[in-house]
Amino acid sequence: MKMQKKRIVQCGLSLICAFGIALSGMSVHAEEVDSLEDKTSNLQSQLEGINQDLVTISNEIAETEVKIEESNNEVFRLEASLQISRNNEEVQYANMKTRIKYMYENGSDTLLSMICEAKSMGEFLNRVDFIQNITKYDKDMLENMVKVREGIEEQEAELKSRQQELLDLQSQLDSEQAALQAKAEETSTDLATVNAQLEAARAAQKKQEEEAQRKADEQLAKKAQEETKQASASAGSNTSAGNNSGSGGYVIPSGGLTPSKGRIWYNGHTETYYSQKVLPGGGLAIPGRHIASDGTIRDADGYIVLASDDYPRGTVVETSLGAGKVYDTGSGSGNIDLYTDW
Repeated sequence: MKMQKKRIVQCGLSLICAFGIALSGMSVHAEEVDSLEDKTSNLQSQLEGINQDLVTISNEIAETEVKIEESNNEVFRLEASLQISRNNEEVQYANMKTRIKYMYENGSDTLLSMICEAKSMGEFLNRVDFIQNITKYDKDMLENMVKVREGIEEQEAELKSRQQELLDLQSQLDSEQAALQAKAEETSTDLATVNAQLEAARAAQKKQEEEAQRKADEQLAKKAQEETKQASASAGSNTSAGNNSGSGGYVIPSGGLTPSKGRIWYNGHTETYYSQKVLPGGGLAIPGRHIASDGTIRDADGYIVLASDDYPRGTVVETSLGAGKVYDTGSGSGNIDLYTDW
């Protein structure tokens, strides 16, 4: 019983050491991977923000271009109106000059005689009023046309000023867009670089984890071989405690599964055995298959060949006779079959 407890403690220590090796291997690149993942996340956030800014500026540029187009159309309309106003002003001015020239060439006597030739006071007043109205009409029309022209010129000047502001705004937005595009390209390049570094770090981490696991498995296998040798040596030095009748001459440690016991409870499961003398197991493909000194069938790493319906193939399980590895099924739930030559 003491020997069995000692073997359990040794196996537990071996598992703890193996787990420690694997854990240390997994943490080697963890900090680097976390740092690169943070950088990737930050760069992706920056790139998303830049792209959103680009969308906003593109919309502003489109709106500005529409306003510039509308402004151009308005300038064209005002220029046409201004030209019409100038033409009307010139026509009115020409008519006014014609009348003034007529009055100058014919003298004031003509107007005076036209007034004096009136046959009645009413006709006299009408002719005086007519002459005054013509003069006032020419003056009012000319003044009104000048005001219209000046108003159109002011509108045109304001519109052209606004148009220049829009052009300046468009130039500014184009510059900002170019700067954002350059920044987006730079950020995309940085992101690609960090992603490549992250993939390399993850690959290195995975490789180190696999290497650590391999070393842990090797240590477990080595420990299993040592336990087998120790068990054989102990059984050889104490035949009365180790030999069992019907064991075929194999040295089987006491306290574990034996041919005479057939079924025992160990480590949370029942254990039974099945013999290669009955089931040769040619299809199991066990590397380095051999018979150990205790009569168990083992692989090249010293693991006892096991059958289990609870663990997947390749799982290492501690048994009453040492560490074993699952190669077969059909043991029944809650039970592990040890492959032996008993």
